[in-house]
Amino acid sequence: MSAPSSQMPLFSFSDPHLRARASCSPASFASDPLYTLTTTGSNRFFGPRQSMSPVPTPDEHNGVSDGLLFITGTSLEDFKTRTNMTRVRKKAMGSYLKEKKPRGTEKDAQHRPREDSMGSRSSVGSEQQDAIPNSEAIKLMDWDRRKSSHSTPELHTRLTPDAQVSRLPRISMDFVLPSAPIVVPSRTGVPLPYDETVPKPFQSIGKPLDPFQTMFQSSHPKVSVEELKFYCSRSFGTKAMGLHWIPTVVQRPHTFLSTLCLASAHYDAVHERSIESVQTLALRQEVMHLISQNLLNPETRGDDHNVVALTQLIASEIIAAEEMTLDFHERGIDAMIRTRGGLRQLGMNGRLASTISWVSLESAVLREGKPRAPYVDYCASTCTKNYPNTATIPESPLYCPRTEFETIKRSSRCSPQTMDLLKDIRMMMDLFLHETKQSRQNSLSLKNIYKKITTQYPPLSELQKTNVLASNGWMYEAIRIAATLTATSIMQRMPLSEALKHTAKTEKAQSGTPSAILTSNAGISPTSPRQDSPLTASSTSNPFTFTPTYSRPRLTSASSHRSPPDPTTTLLTHLKLALQNSNLSACWADMAGVLLWVALTVGAASRKSGEKVLNKWFKALAMRVTVVLCFEHPEAIHASLLRMGDLVEGVRGGREAVDEGVKKRKP
Repeated sequence: MSAPSSQMPLFSFSDPHLRARASCSPASFASDPLYTLTTTGSNRFFGPRQSMSPVPTPDEHNGVSDGLLFITGTSLEDFKTRTNMTRVRKKAMGSYLKEKKPRGTEKDAQHRPREDSMGSRSSVGSEQQDAIPNSEAIKLMDWDRRKSSHSTPELHTRLTPDAQVSRLPRISMDFVLPSAPIVVPSRTGVPLPYDETVPKPFQSIGKPLDPFQTMFQSSHPKVSVEELKFYCSRSFGTKAMGLHWIPTVVQRPHTFLSTLCLASAHYDAVHERSIESVQTLALRQEVMHLISQNLLNPETRGDDHNVVALTQLIASEIIAAEEMTLDFHERGIDAMIRTRGGLRQLGMNGRLASTISWVSLESAVLREGKPRAPYVDYCASTCTKNYPNTATIPESPLYCPRTEFETIKRSSRCSPQTMDLLKDIRMMMDLFLHETKQSRQNSLSLKNIYKKITTQYPPLSELQKTNVLASNGWMYEAIRIAATLTATSIMQRMPLSEALKHTAKTEKAQSGTPSAILTSNAGISPTSPRQDSPLTASSTSNPFTFTPTYSRPRLTSASSHRSPPDPTTTLLTHLKLALQNSNLSACWADMAGVLLWVALTVGAASRKSGEKVLNKWFKALAMRVTVVLCFEHPEAIHASLLRMGDLVEGVRGGREAVDEGVKKRKP
């Protein structure tokens, strides 16, 4: 075999720092701050820069130089000789044999294949006088380990003969990359002190979020700003919110406290409080007082901070279902926006106009009312966006900008049966919304889809007989009930609140299995912890008192008299149980758009059910999912609420037309 080329690297040390400089000339080593070129008489030594004293040769320490190989020469060309390059390769090979290969006998070594891929066997044999001893190779390996432990990760890969022969990367068969998250959490990869240590039961560790009370405080002593701030960040916080919303919120007391008011109202609803807590009432009164003070000043009357505070106050009142107060404040914010010259004149780069618009649309949907025209027009002008097929977006029967459910079909949470159900209800909504008020050309198609949804998709009580229930099964059950409710409303041309009664009777006639029996058969304990907020197993180190409560069967007036429970209450309770067991900690993640549709549908349908606590629970869920999605996917939220508003208005108009026709036919 031919001798090594002179263009090959001068050094093959196993140290990563030396390998990085293997292709450099000796002159570059002299200028490197980590290495020094020391001249002693006619000899030159290269090595790590430690001192200005002459570097000893290997012979001065019985052939061992603390794991280093020193090359001497009278000129720069001497470093390119075959002898010096062979010594370097032998030293690196000694480290390789010590680390990778077991020591064998001399007889085995005679039959062993050639390991040195950088040189020929003849050249090795002819240069035996330059080979290094085993003790020196072991020293080199130990020094290499000490150096590599302090090296940078990108230089940590060792250079081995195998790596020299084959530099092609190993290709895995798993080519498909996981989908991007639908929203980016507010804290990604940031270690938090309260996540590292779990406090013992009944142990208080103080208030670590704001020990010096630098945040705006409430004047009421019962309001814990630290606890509500913690709960708000865990329930609603996203990275996009921190970029586009929070910088404005923390600038004024009334904007900051209105955020906590929303969080407190949500907390009351998910914990089934029939009346609002002292914290919620105190915060709402204080925010209203601060807004009123700003209204007296012409400069702050309609500024962004006042609009932000009132917007978040309205969001809290949507959850509380106080329609009279809600209508009063909605008229007030309309007046503020008119003084600013319209939605387009609001600040925060359009985020404020977007937020107040979807809040107004969601308020109208959950009350089965008609949204105000300015907010409809704004959402209609900002609801379109082109997405590649790989984009993760909140798809649902309300929003599918691409031909298919590209995000949902990649989700591990969506079973084939769930996918078919979503396609059917989306098609039924498309056919209904494209009808004109004068024609009913889609009636036969609607009837066929309605029959399929109500008869061909079995309830969970049937599926559990042959399947072990998991969170995906409970998701299917919640979607099935919402789809049945929507299909009934479309087919009967009646509002969702009226269709709920018909759906409850149909569900009882088909399954005949109360929710409690279904729960016990499925192995779900009535004391299973809730998952309607991130404060579950993912945050067991929560140092505050905001811990999830447990699902307890509530006794209604009917059940207290041992009479059969109302079918509507039974259905709503069963749907709430299905949602709780479907793992709501991440809002269904890549199926968050479907969860929003379910929450909006049932929130509107339960408006007149008489179950105020359940109605507030569904509204709180709808508000939470919308807030989580709105800052990262504003176009999707606008389009979803516009379509839901069209559906609510369409079924209400259809029912009104039927009632008008009945009146005309009466004698």
